[in-house]
Amino acid sequence: MNDSVDLSRPLPTRKNDRDWDLFAPFWEATRNGELKVQECTVTKKKVWPPRFVSPHSPGADLKWVNIQGKGKVYTFNVVHRAFTPHFKDKIPHGIVVVELEEGVRMLGNVVGLDPAKVECGLEMEAEFEKVNDEIVIVNWKPTERSS
Repeated sequence: MNDSVDLSRPLPTRKNDRDWDLFAPFWEATRNGELKVQECTVTKKKVWPPRFVSPHSPGADLKWVNIQGKGKVYTFNVVHRAFTPHFKDKIPHGIVVVELEEGVRMLGNVVGLDPAKVECGLEMEAEFEKVNDEIVIVNWKPTERSS
């Protein structure tokens, strides 16, 4: 594990995230450039964020499955104030909630697009940013079709 982490950048770690073990399959997948969510074994509906039990069928198990990582902007915000030193030179920046084709919504930063051009319904796809050996962040960029 690489211990040289920019302390001004807020990141999940084993030390500060009480749900680290619950999210472990997600972080492992992102390190491989893949996106995974849970799926209810009874209804086959996708679940995000991860849980211990299915919200779709009481008592049903959940399993981790790969998803495509493509969807549309459900809602967004353009941030004009840096709340941590890491973002001081990165404002304004866009944050989006992407409704994925598989039916779940994920939050992340916008990359590859002027934040002023983000709008609801814009087609997006996952973009993986390696921070260190343990953390690969999922950002969102416009798909080729929407650029």
